[in-house]
Amino acid sequence: MIYNNLIINKEKFDNLIKFKNNKIPNAFIFHGNDGSGKEAHAIEFFGLLNCKGNNKFACGSCTSCNKTKKLQHEDLKMIFPLPKNKSINKHDSPLKALNNESLKSMDEMIAYKGKNPYFKIKIKNANTILINSIREVKKNINLSIENDKYKIYMIFEAEKLCYPNSESANSLLKVLEEPPENVLFILITSDISLLLDTLVSRCVPIYFPKLKDSRIEDYLNKHNSNNSYNHEIAKISNGNILNAMMLSENYKERMDDLESIINIIIDKNYKNIDKINHFFKNKNESIETLDLLNLFLRSIFLGNQNFQYLHKTKKYMLTNYKNVKWGKCILLINNTQNYMLKNGNIEILIISLIIEIKKILNNEFHNINIIEEYLNYSN
Repeated sequence: MIYNNLIINKEKFDNLIKFKNNKIPNAFIFHGNDGSGKEAHAIEFFGLLNCKGNNKFACGSCTSCNKTKKLQHEDLKMIFPLPKNKSINKHDSPLKALNNESLKSMDEMIAYKGKNPYFKIKIKNANTILINSIREVKKNINLSIENDKYKIYMIFEAEKLCYPNSESANSLLKVLEEPPENVLFILITSDISLLLDTLVSRCVPIYFPKLKDSRIEDYLNKHNSNNSYNHEIAKISNGNILNAMMLSENYKERMDDLESIINIIIDKNYKNIDKINHFFKNKNESIETLDLLNLFLRSIFLGNQNFQYLHKTKKYMLTNYKNVKWGKCILLINNTQNYMLKNGNIEILIISLIIEIKKILNNEFHNINIIEEYLNYSN
């Protein structure tokens, strides 16, 4: 195998092997929740197709596999959302739009992705897949490859082909109509609904479900053997190995921070609301913290036994907030995360979110302007 630390979905990989042994389509869409291993399975499939051996998995030791492990194989083309730090013309490489800092960061993340199958490459301010990335595909797609090899274009966060407009997606459609032999596209997305229907119709979709708690716990026990909270972490990670790995790094500290956030939320007044921004310092960490808050509220809504570390706080909320519309709170969190991804102001978004959740908890649905009340307290 390319990765010796990947939780293989046997059913999905067996399906890919069937395609290999029969006829491989021009394009796949690997879709499903974050942390389900979509990206790593795509890399494993590339490794198998170009491996010198004749096994069920890539051998992991031939020349091709060694290059794949470093994500430096000449026939592996990876396309990511990129920031546009500099203006470029339509003939330029998409990398020309990046400044030196972004280029260095991308190279470092690609190298780390070669070691960690679950690492998610996210370049700062990268919100779209540039049209120049697809133009470069068109320019290079007909370059010759060996007859028994496959060139694979992997498009990470493929939904960003369609944001802020569908220019890149429409350009890719023309490529998918009739790609050269032995050229394969794998679009990878956590939300297939954001892709153009015409794009989806040209691809074979493969859905990757959430990981089972038991598999996540086994993984944590193997790779984080000193953490006594692995069982609880696996249960609250919502089938997402990324959540589990994040939590396992400093579980107690994250739970303590979450408890502080909840205490600010359930405080009856708004005088201390400014303290909330201490826990939301940048976009990525803020989204992760909101994921955790979301999971905690889901635990209350579902009445399960998760979050035992915060059992006193949870018991208090279950006792004192019996008729709360938790689903509305969860939706507010999801919407706030989406606005953050679109580079909304974090401080304003968080303050607004906490105020709205307070309103729901306190049944304040009359016409009092809560935001004005908060502003009066803060002045």
